[in-house]
Amino acid sequence: MRKVVEIKNREAQEVKDQVQAILSNEEASKSQKMKDLFDLGFDVKEIASIMDVRYNFVYNVISNYVNMNGLAVEREVKNGKNKQIIELFLAGKSNKEIAIELKTNANYVFNVLKNYKEKHPEHDPKRAAKQ
Repeated sequence: MRKVVEIKNREAQEVKDQVQAILSNEEASKSQKMKDLFDLGFDVKEIASIMDVRYNFVYNVISNYVNMNGLAVEREVKNGKNKQIIELFLAGKSNKEIAIELKTNANYVFNVLKNYKEKHPEHDPKRAAKQ
């Protein structure tokens, strides 16, 4: 167990040293520093935070860099609130329970489920009873 912790700390220190080297390079432009940080594995949000610049600036630089060099980029699909609301609804939770669990507005939950039920009438108990 101790070896794993030491390896992680050593790797973290190496990454910190690399970041410091990139940021302290006075010959490189801001854009080049962004590209170097991206190559280290940082995402756009992290780069913007590290360099204390706007997200949009970093996004544009990295987007151009990826497009010009034909790099493949993995996009992380986030599990949004809409999907969570629908999953909880299908699990049998009420609108109020969903709103409390997800710490969101009850009207938002109602509207998401209303749109979902219109697209999937088989999941709407009221429509199923009418047919």
